[in-house]
Amino acid sequence: MTTSLKKMTVADSPLSAQERYSVFPFYICMDISESMSGEPISAVNKQLPLLRTSIGSDPAVAEVIRVGIITFSDTATSVLPLSDLSMVDAIPELAARGRTSYAAMFDHVFDVIEYDYHASRSAGDRWYRPAVILISDGRPTDETERWRSALARLTDPSWKRRPNILAFGFGDADPAVLSAVTSAKPNRAFVAAEGSDPATVIPELLSGLVQSIVSSSASVYDGQALLEAPQLSSMRAIPVDELD
Repeated sequence: MTTSLKKMTVADSPLSAQERYSVFPFYICMDISESMSGEPISAVNKQLPLLRTSIGSDPAVAEVIRVGIITFSDTATSVLPLSDLSMVDAIPELAARGRTSYAAMFDHVFDVIEYDYHASRSAGDRWYRPAVILISDGRPTDETERWRSALARLTDPSWKRRPNILAFGFGDADPAVLSAVTSAKPNRAFVAAEGSDPATVIPELLSGLVQSIVSSSASVYDGQALLEAPQLSSMRAIPVDELD
């Protein structure tokens, strides 16, 4: 399904690059592997439209927040290109299939950030460091060396556009993997209690993400964008070891 974008009219009078606030890009990376079949993917499809309406209907939030949705299983796909959600008519419905390739997702995110950044700069937009939100119900099915290599490229300190990452897991997600994905930073990786019902966890998680993005947008107007982690009763932060 192709995402439909609303057309801007002549009367919209776009601001100059100097007058516009820098935008804060969010990439939501959604696991749609076979284990998400049934209630989990149904819950996702019910909640994603609320993301569009909640963020896109608030002019102050929509002005500075850009959201892209990436799905991953055997491969990774941008089902919603990085967008101003006030210009989006609908979000595609997702279907579960395949395995769980973290490597494909990390490689895709790298390429998309690089492309989007240069396209945005050409259009006159300035960026804050992008945020990547990983949501997964399982362990990566890639060889460990393969997904870690892709992650290392995405988070390489020498790459100026490297994103900040938040990771949320439920089902069979491995806390150690989620912690590695977020470079073991405090309050960046979260996991649901063992045995939690995905049909309950997913709505709370996506609702929490909306509030997190709205809070993050407010910080842009203060001149310093902050990535606000959502407060979720069904999830706990994964502890981070203290180094010697």
